[in-house]
Amino acid sequence: TYEIQTEYHPRSRRCAETFPAENYGGGPPRVVPHAEPWAPFFNTHEDFLLSEILLEGGISKDLSDKLIKLVNRCVSGKGTLTLTSYSEVLAAWERASLKLTPFEVVTISVPYLDRQVAYDVPHRALWEWATDLVQDPQLAPHFHWDAEKIYRCSGESKVRVFHEPWSAEAFWNVQSQIPEGGSPLGLILYADKTKLSSFGTTMGYPVVARCANLPASIRNSNGFGGGRVVGWLPIVKNDPKEDGKPQFVNFKRAVWHESFRVVVQSIVDHSKMGCWLKCGDGIKRWLFPTVLILSADYEEQCVMSLIRGTTSKFPCPVCLVKSDELSNITGTKIWPHRTATQSQELVHQARSLKTAAQRDTFLSEHGLRSVDNVFWSLQNSDPHRALSFDRLHSNNSGLFGHHLWEQFKALISGYGRREAAQIDAQFCAVPRWSGLNHFQQVMEVAFTDGTKYEDISKIIVFVAHNVIPRHDKEGWQLLRCLRSFTIVDLYLSFEEHTADTIATGRCELTRFGQLMQEYIDISIPMDGGPPKNWNFPKMHALVHSFDDIEAKGASRNYNTKPNEKLHGPLKKSFARQTNFKNILRIEHINFVASLIRSQIDEVDDIASSDVTSGGNPFEPSPGPSVPSSSITQGLELQGKVFVASQVTLRSQQSKTTFASLSAFGGALHARLSTWLTNELVANHEDLPGVIKFHLDDQVMEYRSIRVVYESKVDWKQYVDLLYCSPSFHNRERRDCVIVRTTNGYFFAQLLLIFTCSVANTTYPICLVQPLDAHIGTHTAKDRDLRLHRIRARPNITEFIFAQTIVRGAPIIQDFRRAGDYYVMDVADHTGDLFLRCKEIFPS
Repeated sequence: TYEIQTEYHPRSRRCAETFPAENYGGGPPRVVPHAEPWAPFFNTHEDFLLSEILLEGGISKDLSDKLIKLVNRCVSGKGTLTLTSYSEVLAAWERASLKLTPFEVVTISVPYLDRQVAYDVPHRALWEWATDLVQDPQLAPHFHWDAEKIYRCSGESKVRVFHEPWSAEAFWNVQSQIPEGGSPLGLILYADKTKLSSFGTTMGYPVVARCANLPASIRNSNGFGGGRVVGWLPIVKNDPKEDGKPQFVNFKRAVWHESFRVVVQSIVDHSKMGCWLKCGDGIKRWLFPTVLILSADYEEQCVMSLIRGTTSKFPCPVCLVKSDELSNITGTKIWPHRTATQSQELVHQARSLKTAAQRDTFLSEHGLRSVDNVFWSLQNSDPHRALSFDRLHSNNSGLFGHHLWEQFKALISGYGRREAAQIDAQFCAVPRWSGLNHFQQVMEVAFTDGTKYEDISKIIVFVAHNVIPRHDKEGWQLLRCLRSFTIVDLYLSFEEHTADTIATGRCELTRFGQLMQEYIDISIPMDGGPPKNWNFPKMHALVHSFDDIEAKGASRNYNTKPNEKLHGPLKKSFARQTNFKNILRIEHINFVASLIRSQIDEVDDIASSDVTSGGNPFEPSPGPSVPSSSITQGLELQGKVFVASQVTLRSQQSKTTFASLSAFGGALHARLSTWLTNELVANHEDLPGVIKFHLDDQVMEYRSIRVVYESKVDWKQYVDLLYCSPSFHNRERRDCVIVRTTNGYFFAQLLLIFTCSVANTTYPICLVQPLDAHIGTHTAKDRDLRLHRIRARPNITEFIFAQTIVRGAPIIQDFRRAGDYYVMDVADHTGDLFLRCKEIFPS
């Protein structure tokens, strides 16, 4: 058992709090919105629902009119639909658009050579956008206004927890810099160009804002309180006569920063003096907006920080690492950090020089450009500190997708076609697992999705260890690097960290750096060309990854993935609804629709909770993540599902007899009789007389299990859906599980799930094949790659109570030895399985 202790920033004047772990992460009290959130913009609830469908579907005007006429003909009197045309839908959205801060356009002028060049910058005033969120009553309970240091306490031990931005150092430091009584209003800003048209001829440049004071479940969502477009930056057209010239490059950077200045202008003064604002909970607060996090890929980070990029002497936007030291990620060297103050001073020094050539030479020595950085005008918004490790582009698509994966493919291709085909076949043989992409082939497929690269990296070692011979020093070293990389990346994906997991992650990063250095030293290009240059920024970015977790919380707070997901709706709106114009008008209407939708959902949810316990009426409640101490407690048949503590048996089949289950071994009924009797005695349960099953006795078979478990990463409840079916989507699927016993844990494969009744008690039971045979001395391969080998006991099956299942586990066969398997510990995206395996396999 443990407790959670929260220490608030001294300037908050709040006392520390300690509360039981079971209350950790509990939601705030709910606020009841207006009973009719759609009014007065839409006449009825049904008018809003129809307008929402038209908006989300991107339906054209002609089709919208047809749909409205059809619905009006079909209305049966339940509810009232008053809309009669698409023009009335647009009129309703126009009325609703006044509910939130709209977009406006400002024209900027930037000098180039002997002329002024003008650009329009559509934007939504950043302060007004933030005010819309801060003053919303439904969001008000979710805001965190003070920096917190959170600790997990158990006995004498006390370890710090990092998750949301307010639990990390940067938020704490900002509150230390503002006046006492003030509260930080943390902003997360993202910008990146995206192709809007199908052929890539039309580009867009959205700026997306999120509020760091809101939890990730709201902040990273698509609903109200999630990320919104707050600006649309101009794109300077390339000029073949000017491209590459320092003056033209500086001009493009100046356009970016002057445009971005329009986006942030409304918070400049407030960042220095603060602003008193009555929040959605009715409390007036003195708010100081700050750009806490800048989320961007490397190319965009260079623009934001105004460094010169990959060709400069100092290509990192965060520190002053030299270009020939980027591959050193062993932790043996620390480079000084860049600061906004230092960069500003250097630019001012350069401008005091006489000639343009002297100024450019001086700044090139520091990797900077002679442009005023927009973030210099904001208090507590140092761009070098706000720029953050981008796991999607740096790790998944970058270091792995464009480098390690290419090295691997070149290695396998060098072996020959047979080995390449073997890799494809073994990728195809990987068992299905929820959240993990399944690949039919990989060697000749070009991927562009970072998520697919991430999943390939999780699988690759388990399907290649028997293809790459250990005597191939270069290939084997690459495999060791890949294994270490996936572990580092998994640590970086944790949604909650402790000081311990950060320290362990740093150690693994050091190990990865050392393994990579050994690989670089021994690798020889197959084509006889020059050796691969590993000095690139996305390699070096890992150096700052765990620093960012301590400064800004978990990587999901600044990962570009949630922001890039917004590109899809923008492209859809652009193509279907705007006739290639007014894309921001549709974006604003979407923003308003998300607010009304969130209020309607809240009204409906509160109304339903007064009648039922809420949730899906066809799905039982999640139940506890910790099983009952008694095997006869918490057993209940709910319709066609059977609930047993933290486990729910699903996919009910027709009743069947023991005689029809002969495929699972002879005398199944007799074995079950003996086992159940022994288990009830061992667990001190009352025996319901003599237990003796017969061949014609019936059992109820189920073919899937829902298991609720508490994660070792963030101590929240997660759900595994596990299957045990002879034909799941036309193929046999029998998932594997971790089983808890009085002596520890073991892995097993599900063979049969059923319930049987004795007297008045129904027992949920699984027949499994134990994967706990003695291994003996681990092979050198397993030790090198740190793989967890498990082995089936041949021709042995056992019964277990379903409640003893802890969670599911993705298991893959050892392709060289029948009956041996490996636990795919990094395949689970939550990280829980990886930490459990460290406990189960401590060596």
